[in-house]
Amino acid sequence: MSSPVIWIIIPAAMGLLLWFLRSRQPLSLILAAIVCFILSVLAAVVPIGEVVNLGGLTFTLPSTLPVLGRRFVLTAGDQMILVLLYGLGAVWFALAPLAWPHRLFPSFGLGMLAALTAALAVEPFLYAALLVETAVLFSIPILSPPGRQVGQGLQRYMIFQTLAVPAVLLAGWLLGVAEANPADTAMFQRAGLLLGLGFAFWLGVFPFYNWLPMMMAETHPFPAGYVLSLLPTAILLLGLDFINSIGFLGDSAALFYIVRIVGVLMVVTAGLWAAFQVNLARIFGYAVIFETGFALLAISLNTLSGWMLFAAAFLPRLLALLVFAFALAVLENQGIPLTLEGIRGLAHRYPLTAFGLLAAVLSIGGFPLLAGLPVRLEIFEQLATISRTSLIGTGIGTAGFLFCGMHLLSELIHSDEEEWHMMENWPARVILISSCLLLLAFGLFPETFFQSILFILQAFPQLF
Repeated sequence: MSSPVIWIIIPAAMGLLLWFLRSRQPLSLILAAIVCFILSVLAAVVPIGEVVNLGGLTFTLPSTLPVLGRRFVLTAGDQMILVLLYGLGAVWFALAPLAWPHRLFPSFGLGMLAALTAALAVEPFLYAALLVETAVLFSIPILSPPGRQVGQGLQRYMIFQTLAVPAVLLAGWLLGVAEANPADTAMFQRAGLLLGLGFAFWLGVFPFYNWLPMMMAETHPFPAGYVLSLLPTAILLLGLDFINSIGFLGDSAALFYIVRIVGVLMVVTAGLWAAFQVNLARIFGYAVIFETGFALLAISLNTLSGWMLFAAAFLPRLLALLVFAFALAVLENQGIPLTLEGIRGLAHRYPLTAFGLLAAVLSIGGFPLLAGLPVRLEIFEQLATISRTSLIGTGIGTAGFLFCGMHLLSELIHSDEEEWHMMENWPARVILISSCLLLLAFGLFPETFFQSILFILQAFPQLF
């Protein structure tokens, strides 16, 4: 048995098994959460490629699985990535019975996790495009279950994700040609351009992101939140893997300049559109765009501190999006319209849900004392030494998103009611309180939480 068998084959097989158990919704969700939790713990404690002594049993866990002339490789440096991905899956599956206990979620959600893990592990890298497309196909039944009408946002999501595949495959072919003639710099440039275009489609970067808020408005917020938390995380890590593996990308100043410009445009446009948006689901879509923009800004620094900021931002981002999606799911399940008018005075009836919404939005915007602030401040400081124009643009976008949070606050507390009620059930209360406290703890004690996630950079040694 090798590490790809444990973290790719086994979850894929469990996803298939859960398909046959789909009629037993609570059981399948619990099993999916348990499987992800066990895989996350194993990734944290079992060393890959080293001798393991377990009682009287001694064994070595190989890092490579050959398949049809290709290889899936998960080394010790990838273990923190596995902890992150499967830990993320465990949390979402554990919360699903309260938020969206659909029968297709555990099987296809676990299949999506396995496909994205395989994309990060496969060699040669160009086959990652096919595995990412497989993950996208797995996400379709999650986003649009049978019986639900497919909207334009979901169609555009599928189109843009599929357009990325030929771009990345063609880039891989051009790189193979260029390696045979290293003096042909034009071929490397064409390959880099196509690779960048593929990632632009995958991540929904400016100007290819109009499907994000549209899709959020058409689907249930919880499964959409799962997909939009997991997929960009895996794609960003895959992008770092490409920069780490393909030497000329890491040496290209033009690449990081373009990434910085795109990141600024995403932060500015997402922040300004969110400031004047009245649909909460669409605001979630802009929050994803906003976070991706800051991730690109961290990458564009191309320094050790930039890579550390990129890694440190994962936990605050994923936690804020989880709280946001869960709070929206509570409202959706109660039949409350996900608009500013629909949630007017919500704090008097669902105070914890209102607080969760507000904390998530303000954390994403970088409000003081919340999880998003430390990384935002460091990125601002780094940008100030590189480009004041980028700093000003990023500041405008951040101000727009914070204005969105203030607008949300005014609507949540605006009510003629004098009495206060707490209409959330007890499990939802516990989840909302604990997650909001975590957002606060991340903001107050950032170093305590960020040190562990920085080990994710061990998978990319050529970046430094």
